[in-house]
Amino acid sequence: MMTDFLGSPSPEIISRIRNEKARRYLSSMRKKLPVPFSEKFPKADPAAVKLLQKLLAFDPKDRPTAEEALADPYFNGLAKVEREPSCQPISKMEFEFERRKFTREDIKELIFREILEYHPQLLKDYTNGSEKTNFLYPRFLP
Repeated sequence: MMTDFLGSPSPEIISRIRNEKARRYLSSMRKKLPVPFSEKFPKADPAAVKLLQKLLAFDPKDRPTAEEALADPYFNGLAKVEREPSCQPISKMEFEFERRKFTREDIKELIFREILEYHPQLLKDYTNGSEKTNFLYPRFLP
């Protein structure tokens, strides 16, 4: 488990965890000391160990972004950060679909519309309300 390696998170870090069950679990655990990365990986490049330590920070806010990680001295000479594509983080709104509740009928409709994406004429007929596509829709399925 993470805490066996990183040690117990501080009360401040635990307080920022959204999931109450996780907060209670971490708060109730016996306190553990971190294992020094240099001891765990004695033959590893010290620069790699330092980067790994940053990447495995318990609090996500303490971890580097992908762009920051690629700019780490460990990658000097291996990558040209300026040539790597970069973009803004994905908005939480992009994952709004995960919060929606779908009925069985909703799912059937979504699957049917996905199938129609590969049959443009049938999609056009369906969206225009044509009866020609009704025989394709599995309304009779349980």
